[in-house]
Amino acid sequence: MRKTKLPVILMVLAIVAIFTGCGSEPKKPDQQAQQPATAEALPNKIAEGVSPYSNQVLKLGRIPFTNPTAMVQKHNKFLEYLTRKLGVKQVRLQTAPDYNGILNLLVKGEIDIAWLASNISAEARNNPDIQFLVKPIRFGTDSYRGIIIARQDSGIRTLTDLKGKKFAWVEKESASGYTFPKSLLLEAGVDPEKDFAEADFLGKHDVVVLNVLLGKYDAGACYDDARKTLRDKAKADELTILATTQDISNEPIVCRKNLPPDLIEKIKQALLELNNKTPEGREITDDLTDVQGFVPANFKDYDYIEKVQKLLEEYSKRK
Repeated sequence: MRKTKLPVILMVLAIVAIFTGCGSEPKKPDQQAQQPATAEALPNKIAEGVSPYSNQVLKLGRIPFTNPTAMVQKHNKFLEYLTRKLGVKQVRLQTAPDYNGILNLLVKGEIDIAWLASNISAEARNNPDIQFLVKPIRFGTDSYRGIIIARQDSGIRTLTDLKGKKFAWVEKESASGYTFPKSLLLEAGVDPEKDFAEADFLGKHDVVVLNVLLGKYDAGACYDDARKTLRDKAKADELTILATTQDISNEPIVCRKNLPPDLIEKIKQALLELNNKTPEGREITDDLTDVQGFVPANFKDYDYIEKVQKLLEEYSKRK
């Protein structure tokens, strides 16, 4: 009996094992491997497919306003923002020693975007290969003015009264602290290179204000809000404004016109959407020299600048 039942029992067990195996589910790892990849599983590949410029590196040129290391640090968040908004591989910062250097790099195609100075805008707008994009807003406005100041008790009331006086400039590269106030003097019949007893470049707007206030110079040129830099705000009342320039449009951000049109529009929109009204935007703009946001820039914004530059060129030819 035992010999007869053993084979039967073994056969029944084998049949049960076969049916149990057929009814079991495949292991989960095998099941996942057979399914198509999802966006969650491959975020990098999905992101690469979104933008046609995902492998492109763009270079942004700007003249250093602080030491090179600090300059890079101050632009990191800005560059990361542009990289994300434009869908490019990276936006890099490239500096040059002066504004002409930045413009030359752009014309040669060695950079793609340039943050210029107001003084160089006329040259930029006369170049058919350059596209104007935006200009920054600072202190609630997209322009500023230069002024010529003197002490209230100096007896100086007009620009012609400055002949034979000591005069303080900021620096030759300063629009509001040299270029535009110089044109005001020329229009008033004062030759800034011949009619002053002494003229010096002091390097900073607030230094000009302080030295005029202290009487070390009879008058000086600076931007219109420089008087607010005085620690004792009441001291500003001891100064008088002899002349004021027209509105000087804030510096333009431009790009190479031979970039793809849709990429140019993306760059412009990314800048226009950036402002200090959100925590993220404020964190980015705080490091960009008092920038609060951006507005569109066009050629006509810089008519006054070109007019002044032509006046100064004519003056140079007469000397």
